[in-house]
Amino acid sequence: QGIPWLLPRDSAHFRSYTRGKAMLLGRRTYEEMDGWFVDQRPIILTRQVDYEVSHDGAAVPSVHEALAVARSWGCKEVVVSGGAQVYAAALPAVRLLVVTVVQAEVDGAAKFPDFQSEGDWICQRRESHEADADNAHALEFQWWRRVVPEEDPSQPS
Repeated sequence: QGIPWLLPRDSAHFRSYTRGKAMLLGRRTYEEMDGWFVDQRPIILTRQVDYEVSHDGAAVPSVHEALAVARSWGCKEVVVSGGAQVYAAALPAVRLLVVTVVQAEVDGAAKFPDFQSEGDWICQRRESHEADADNAHALEFQWWRRVVPEEDPSQPS
């Protein structure tokens, strides 16, 4: 089904941010993005143990294994790139969210999870863009960092 809009500004931001990084995607999202990967290494979260991934990628059954694969590749960051089930599965391990909020009402059941119910987050930066001749909808890029409680030195770890 894909993304319900064509926003070149968002696509450019996404390509720039993911360049040189591992990307965790669901199988359907990966297949929808076929031909897109140039400077990214896809890690596909799937129950199909024999799923073949091109683009120097890998298929894994869990987020834990995806992170292990990325580490083995020397990747310092894994960008979770959808779909909705992958976002939800990976959210507990996420420390930074880079979110695009599009000012549009769309049909569809897939939603990004309510991340603020999964911990304390602080919005560190926002970058707003109005709609224009190339981008039919206004959008905002947001950078959210998870607040990790400081460890109590008196408690055993």
